[in-house]
Amino acid sequence: MGHHPNLQGVVRARAALDLMRVGADSAPESLLRLAMADAGLPEPGLQLALRIGDGMSPTADLGYRHRRLAIQYDGGHHLLDAQSLSDRRRDKAFEAAGWTVLILDKDDLADDFQAAIGKIKRTLRTAWRDHSQLSGFADAG
Repeated sequence: MGHHPNLQGVVRARAALDLMRVGADSAPESLLRLAMADAGLPEPGLQLALRIGDGMSPTADLGYRHRRLAIQYDGGHHLLDAQSLSDRRRDKAFEAAGWTVLILDKDDLADDFQAAIGKIKRTLRTAWRDHSQLSGFADAG
């Protein structure tokens, strides 16, 4: 490999590319995912559909299907009445299917998601487990 005049920038750009994911709908969702990675948590799914293959299914911003944990980051527009109603329906659908729903907001972002990481870790320790996935008989998706 030839010498590049700004090799540090190239190295940083490659490292940043390794962290990029398709699916985050907002910068705070990406920051949350990166904070989760820094905390040693497994990589969450992004825009996780409650019902796989159903285009009308409610989705979680991030989550762990095999643990039935849905994580939502609700930004400022989630305070609007119509969006708030839609969010409540979404969360109730996940809960009715046996999922735990964690809802995070700007207060969680303000402390770089440190308190939220604690909540996620505690929830993962006690959450439902998909034993077929854990034994290798099902996809972790």
